[in-house]
Amino acid sequence: MNDDRQSFFAAFQKAVAALGLTIDAAQQEGMFAHYLQVVQTNKQFNLTRITSPAEAAVKHYADSLSLLAMPGFSPDRRLDVLDLGTGAGFPAVPLAIMCKVWTITAIDATGKKAFFVQMAAKSQHLLNLHVRHARGSDLTREGDSSFDVVLLRAVAKLEEGLAEAAPLVRKGGCVVFYKTPHIESTEIENAKRFAGQKGFKNSDHFDLSLPSPEGPIARRLIRYLKT
Repeated sequence: MNDDRQSFFAAFQKAVAALGLTIDAAQQEGMFAHYLQVVQTNKQFNLTRITSPAEAAVKHYADSLSLLAMPGFSPDRRLDVLDLGTGAGFPAVPLAIMCKVWTITAIDATGKKAFFVQMAAKSQHLLNLHVRHARGSDLTREGDSSFDVVLLRAVAKLEEGLAEAAPLVRKGGCVVFYKTPHIESTEIENAKRFAGQKGFKNSDHFDLSLPSPEGPIARRLIRYLKT
């Protein structure tokens, strides 16, 4: 256990430092506690294929926090955020730990995953994180949900994600996709045309590199602004 802890913290601290973020001891402990919950639950049903401490620290936890390195985002600025397809709680749980003034809603279409994240949030007293077993279309039908930011991490192609997220973003808000720089140009062009039809008039992207024991990991955040 001590070896896992040391491996996790060493990789996590290096990756977070590369993002220019400052994280206190309690926040780091919260990340590791969630990691242990993920590993334990992963024995019962599949949450993630990434379970080694160092790999998870970078590819799940630091990667989730990379949003905070993107211009326009701060842990101290109040935001209503939706994590669309949260899986094991990424990026919702790391962001909820870091950004106490954010109100984060995490949804997933798989009931077991939503229940796991709900229990993880409860065990860590993350009062700013609300979890539901639902799809984006469920929130749209209810008609009373709108967010400053909708996040999609490794869950959909750009056009598909925009279609689901568009009704849930309020004017002046944005949709952010966690991607890699290797995204195909046809996907980007198709999404650009579709975004215009859905009221997204501007888009930008932010490239970054996360150091890991396996070597640098290239990531790209793509943002669509709704006007």
